[in-house]
This record gives sequence, structure tokens and C-alpha cells, in this order.
Amino acid sequence: MARTVTYCTILSTNYLPKALALADSLRRHQDGARLTVLFTDVAHDVDLLDLPEIDSLSTESLGLDDRYLLDLAMGYDLVELATAVKPILLKLLLQETEQVFYLDPDTYLLSPMVELEEALAASDGGILLTPHFLHPTSYELGKNEGHLLVVGVYNLGFCGVDRRAIAALDWWWDHLKDECLYDPLSGLFVDQKWMDIGSTLWQAAALRHPGYNIGVTNLPERPLALDDEGFYDSASGERIRLFHFHAFDASQPETLSVRFAHDDQTVMGDSAAILALCKEYAELVVAAEARLPAGPPYPYWTDTRGRKISRQLRRAHRTDLLSGPVPSPFVPAEADAFDAWRRKAWRRVGKSVLSDAAKGVRVILPEEYDNVRKRFPGVIEKVKSKVAGGSGMWR
Repeated sequence: MARTVTYCTILSTNYLPKALALADSLRRHQDGARLTVLFTDVAHDVDLLDLPEIDSLSTESLGLDDRYLLDLAMGYDLVELATAVKPILLKLLLQETEQVFYLDPDTYLLSPMVELEEALAASDGGILLTPHFLHPTSYELGKNEGHLLVVGVYNLGFCGVDRRAIAALDWWWDHLKDECLYDPLSGLFVDQKWMDIGSTLWQAAALRHPGYNIGVTNLPERPLALDDEGFYDSASGERIRLFHFHAFDASQPETLSVRFAHDDQTVMGDSAAILALCKEYAELVVAAEARLPAGPPYPYWTDTRGRKISRQLRRAHRTDLLSGPVPSPFVPAEADAFDAWRRKAWRRVGKSVLSDAAKGVRVILPEEYDNVRKRFPGVIEKVKSKVAGGSGMWR
């Protein structure tokens, strides 16, 4: 019997313990629902781990040509690739189910999501999204509306679609296959900024229940509390449905996020409630880590000779593909040809970093700046000497 609702996520294998915690919470709070997981670092179904608690898919299921997928994996880093293929997975699953809800692998259910099916059905375009913020924010409480100019209005760690959204998914993929970039200087933040546009073009609905897609950035407007029935938002009194852990380290359960630290954690809610939630989630993640085999390294971080592929080198590869075939770093038989291409590409990488239009790379992409500085120390010194007033940008 075909499912009427499917829940899915996308990840590389290193994120599997968190996805298994999500799957566990789905079973407990969503009537035994199963989680479908697309592994972006597994190319063929025969190589998938045998995990009975989830439904596993390899990138083979997406129907993309093998060479096209390798080029996509070269042009995008891990996060960019995982977010780029989201509309393809959603469209694939809609062939067998009426509604599909995407959940980031580091989300976690705290109570039944009873509003979802009705809210999606009531949407005009068959698309359901969650805004980062539901109310005007304060500069004193961490992230604010200005943050949305970089990351977008909606948090695409959650979305829901039904078959009315097929055309929208095609439109989304048409952009994401080439422009799913973390590139703030170009106004791009992977898949999210595109949905600022798509939400209007395709009549998406905003799910304004305060219990969905709560995380460290919006906890100041939805402070966490705990009572005998579970976790709730003390500002509205609504139960927490879906919590989004950003940069959570299960080995440090006392820290909500190792990336986003707030000086005053009390604005995010009751500290005992936050700690209780972190410990509950960490126990599930640690238990999953203990029973899983050691995760393989991400296969697209390095070329066949073991050299790490920088973000700027990926950008150069994407650009050159517009003019024709380019050697792949992931095909051993093309290693010599890729080396030759790589040497030429590095000259262009150096020029792009040093151009006036890309000076912001010193702040946005420090890894690439450091790579260029090591490779072209003489050029860097010449440019530094020309920077007016010693602004410090090149230090």
C-alpha cells in the first residue's frame, strides 16, 4: 500500500547518528512513521548500509547520469550538494506518496506534528515553509532580521510539498543544479534564498505555529520551557513540535551549539529545560554512534591523489564546465589530465581572489585566501602594498 505521507532527509554518512535520532523521534511521536534517507556519499544502492529502522537511498535513485553527478559533487561542497538535490528527492518521493515532508538530519521531534497534513493541504500551492522568525526581533537578543538578508526568510531545514508543487520543484532544481552556492557576496545561501522568490511565485504557505523548526537563532522569541507534559514555548504556551540542532556536538551536551554562542543564554529559555533537551538528544546520538561502524570519509573532499579540493577550485571547475568537458578529480584514469587542468586553474583562482570584486573573500572565504597566499606570496605582497591606508584586509 502506498504511503500517504513520507518523511525524508538528506545527508552524508557522517551525519547518520543524528538522522537515526530523528528516525527514533518520528517513530515515537508520529505513529511509527519511518524516515527515508538519501545518502549523498553513496553512489549505488548495493553499497548502502543495512539499517532496518530507516529506508535508505543512494544517489543512484535520483536518476542523474553518473558523470553529471560527479561534476555536481566537484562543483559543490558537502552542504551545497545535499541541499541542491532536495527538489529531485521530493519529486521522486511524490511518485509514491501524497505528501512529503523534508526534515534536516539534525532536527528532532518533541511532540506529534498534528498540524502538518492539514496545513499543507490548505496551502494554495502545495508548499509549506517555516519562517526563521515570526515576530520583529531585537538586536540585543542575538540574530535579527538583518541575518535574513544573508540566509533567507525561510529555514529550509523543514519543508512540505504535495503533487501540486511539481512545477515548483522543477523550477527550484533548475536553479539549484547550477546556483546552490554558499556565496554571500553574490546574495546566495544554498537552497534557501531561492525560496524567498519561489514562495511568492508558487504560492507557498508559511507555517506560523511557534513549535516548528525552533533552533538557537530563534529561541529568543520562543524561549524553551519544560513541564510534566514535555517541552513548550513559554512565550506562546504552544508545545514544541520540531527542534533544530545547529552545530550540536553530542560529546558536549551542556552546549546547545558550538557555533552560535550567545553571551546571555537565559534569553533562550529555562537553562534546565535546554540542558534536559540537549542531554536527551545527545544520548540518542551517542548510542547510534556506538552501534554504527566507523563512517567513511566524504569521497568528494579530495581528488584521487588525496589532495583536498578547495571551494575556489570547485568554482573554477563549475565555470569551465560551461564551455565543455573538464577532467574529473574523482576518476583515477583522469588524474594526470586533472592535474594539468588544476595547475592552470590555480592561476585564475589567484587572480579572482586578488580582484577588486572579490576582496571580500578575505572575510567570507578565509581558507581560499590562505591557499592563494601560500601559493603566490610575491603577488600577495605586491597587492598588500597597494591597499590604501593599510586597512588590514590583507593581514
